[in-house]
Amino acid sequence: MESKVARYAKYKRDIKCLIVASGIWPHYEKHPHVLRKLLSFCSAFCSGSTFYCIVAFCFKYATNINIFTSCLGLMIGFFTTFIKIVILSMRQEDLQSLNEGVSKSFENNLKLPENQPHLLYHFPSFSRFFYLYAYVVGISFVFLASTPLSIMLRYGKYVRMYPQLMPFAYEPGGSVHWAVFGFEMFTGFYLWSVTIGVDSIFGLYALHMVGQLRLLGSRFQNLKSSSNYDKELGECVRSHIQLMKSRHKLQRVFGFLAIWLAVTCAIALCSQVFQALHMRNTTPVRALYLFGHWFIKIVQAYSYSWYGNIIAVESDLCLNSMYYSHWPGSGDKRFMADVLIILSQKPLVFKAKQLMELRLDMFLKIVHTSLSYFFLLRTLDENPKAGT
Repeated sequence: MESKVARYAKYKRDIKCLIVASGIWPHYEKHPHVLRKLLSFCSAFCSGSTFYCIVAFCFKYATNINIFTSCLGLMIGFFTTFIKIVILSMRQEDLQSLNEGVSKSFENNLKLPENQPHLLYHFPSFSRFFYLYAYVVGISFVFLASTPLSIMLRYGKYVRMYPQLMPFAYEPGGSVHWAVFGFEMFTGFYLWSVTIGVDSIFGLYALHMVGQLRLLGSRFQNLKSSSNYDKELGECVRSHIQLMKSRHKLQRVFGFLAIWLAVTCAIALCSQVFQALHMRNTTPVRALYLFGHWFIKIVQAYSYSWYGNIIAVESDLCLNSMYYSHWPGSGDKRFMADVLIILSQKPLVFKAKQLMELRLDMFLKIVHTSLSYFFLLRTLDENPKAGT
């Protein structure tokens, strides 16, 4: 179990580093307020300006649906990065409240060896999601960065990392060209760090809530009529209230992002399927990149659905565990009444802006929607051909 605790500490540290580098971790004691604001401004400016240039490129080639769909994934990615930075910068108080609430309770309980199996029961799944996601997005970024260099070395041509139209003229291969390339590398780092960091910090808070729910369930199950009953039940109730408040703050921080990602993942998946079916004489490297981009969106959509689903499932199991406490035959009417009160509580369900529940069926809806968008794109692509 000690090795598991050590792996959890590394997992948490890696996620925190990504958020800190983007300037959106609240009250980071090692960075002064001015530096945090500067980092968040840099990350927002880089992603926002790149999004603007890609949009300009898309408008220029809007009539060519193949070129347009090839730009769609990156355009959505950079705008989503910009939105994540803005939202988390605006929700610093909620993030700090989560850090000082459910996360702090999780860390304190983790110090006791008897609590560790409950708290880290689902940790391997969360850890796999994070590292798989981070490595695949990182490999995609390396591919984007190496493509212009390989084309320059093989063919002597100078191309951009991203399909973008710059608002100024420059000489290919000149100093401005390489300065822009350096800026593209910088924006790519923020695309990676913010995308992985923000999605995974949601997973970290979900892990803390799920661990606390499992620990609370074991405490409910071990309740019995005794002289310490009032104290034990009071601690359980306070823990459950804290979890309800944490769920509310999670919804405030990640509610809009969950809706946004559900829609944009469907659009991005659709564009990638469309590109794959319209590729002619493509290279294995290009096909691998498209598959990687498709896989990233699948992992992103599934992880958000799974985070919300596991909170709801463990919350339901936690409340039901009260039924298996030592109340039958106790003869304590107040104990029996408390069991009924606990069982009457509703599970903690993550609702994005009160419009959409994060459940696994949301992932299936995203896949179905992406297929619907694909058939629409194919219809739009065929109509011009029919008219010629």
